Amino acid sequence: MADLDQQIEQARARLKDLQARASKQRRRDETRRKIIYGAAVLKLLEDSGGEKADRLLKLLQERITRDCDREFIGF
Repeated sequence: MADLDQQIEQARARLKDLQARASKQRRRDETRRKIIYGAAVLKLLEDSGGEKADRLLKLLQERITRDCDREFIGF
């Protein structure tokens, strides 16, 4: 019976480890996604001029609400 309890505990530990790895990978994926989207938006701002760039900047300014983020970006 003790052997079975030990196997159960080992399986629980492996499950917890796998869940932690999956969570860490999800965070990495989300960060990568944000970086890619951000780079794409910056490229759009560089490539489009005039009215399109102004509209895009206005949309970004409306959606970036954290004071520290707005200060960092220069809004």
